[in-house]
Amino acid sequence: MPPFHRRAARAPRTLFLAFLLFLVATPSIANAADPSWDGLRGHIRTTDDRLRRLLDVGMRSSPTFRALVHRLLESDVVVYLWCNSTKAAAVDGRLTFLSAAGGLRYVVVQLARLQPRERQIAIIAHELQHAVEIANAPDVIDAESLGREYRRIGYISSFALSIKQTFDTSAAVEAGETVLREMTAASEY
Repeated sequence: MPPFHRRAARAPRTLFLAFLLFLVATPSIANAADPSWDGLRGHIRTTDDRLRRLLDVGMRSSPTFRALVHRLLESDVVVYLWCNSTKAAAVDGRLTFLSAAGGLRYVVVQLARLQPRERQIAIIAHELQHAVEIANAPDVIDAESLGREYRRIGYISSFALSIKQTFDTSAAVEAGETVLREMTAASEY
């Protein structure tokens, strides 16, 4: 393929990524007006009010969830959270590396829209654990180095065979399960 055609073929993907970054990075008016959200929005960003409420509930109800968030607040990793608009998704959650720029590393966490609040918060915790794993690995600076890190610390996920190569870690599975237990215990009171 001639060089011009290769560039043209990459243009839609580049445009999509730029649009996604703009869309998720632009704070909503509700986000700016919510003082409880101030501490998180620098490192965990979303324009979805439902996700903001779930983050707040997770922070109030789960010590494990709080620890994950606090670790990210001390890191150079910025997490963009968003939900699929459809209920049918290949996986409940997925983290992808977006870019590294200006001393920060950006990841996108895409979540399936699930009904039970506790389960959705547990899935967010699972994905935040993956973001913490990236925060703990300063050599992860792009998708390729992310793949190398997950081949080192994780395993290929059997749940996502239809998606390219997908990894998971025991730490992320444990984080999700622990948060689910903490959320269940907190809701019993």
